[in-house]
Amino acid sequence: MAQTSLLQGKRFYCREWVFHKIQHCLQEKTSNLGGLTGAPGKQQQQQQSQSAAPGGGVSAAGSLAAGTAKSGGSSWGVLLVGGPGSGKTALCTELLWPTSAHGSHRALQQQGLAFHFCRADDADTLCAGGFVRGLVAQLCRSGLLPGYEEKVRDPAVQITLQPGECERNPTEAFKRCVLLPLLGVKPPQQSLFLLVDSIDEGCQLGEGEQRSPPGAPRTIAELLASHHEFLPPWLLLVCSARRQNKAITKLFTGEYRGHCPKLLRRGAVCENANVRRCCSGDSPEFLPIVLLV
Repeated sequence: MAQTSLLQGKRFYCREWVFHKIQHCLQEKTSNLGGLTGAPGKQQQQQQSQSAAPGGGVSAAGSLAAGTAKSGGSSWGVLLVGGPGSGKTALCTELLWPTSAHGSHRALQQQGLAFHFCRADDADTLCAGGFVRGLVAQLCRSGLLPGYEEKVRDPAVQITLQPGECERNPTEAFKRCVLLPLLGVKPPQQSLFLLVDSIDEGCQLGEGEQRSPPGAPRTIAELLASHHEFLPPWLLLVCSARRQNKAITKLFTGEYRGHCPKLLRRGAVCENANVRRCCSGDSPEFLPIVLLV
């Protein structure tokens, strides 16, 4: 990847159990690909072509629904939750640009498709439209998905990426420039991951405040939460957020909790997630990071 680690010159400690868990999730997605590694079917290509063309017979939503049905409902991801200063951003950085000489996570770098770091001190990183444009640029440069760049060159697709238009309607840009092309390319031989760090930045809902409607997300978190079910089955969404932001954990763990509920029970955390505690005590508050999948 083009950027370099924020941890250069610093040592990275522990967290090996998190990398093992992410590696396991990627392996599970790879093993579930099965017959999906072939070229996209002709009918699926026609649907996506029609949805991208002005006045086409198939809407973007309809094409996404068809793609999701083919995936068998296998869209699930990883949410890293921890308190301020627990090392979530450092962990995400090490996952993308490993500085440690040893560790299983060094091989995971090769499966990183794209990333985004949300920063409270940089409003541009919190903009949903900017997130979509940055994501498309990385997907085109990655070289991991032959045929993707060709799909987003379509003039009808490029219109949704124009400055101003993408900010006004990030949902449409995300569907036409990310979701539909990803569902249309030939699946890679091994699963890949999309990483979004500090996804809770800029998303502070007060008590009783409602989240935005799916068609008009105000934040990157709402955009992804409304569409993660449409991600291709070979793509693992990895996000991090503060433990205190319950609005975010509700957005992303409503569906995920069914996959690994034992991770949420205090007595089973160490046994089921191989958590290495850095502090003593039985309370989950002593766990700097909790992994929800």
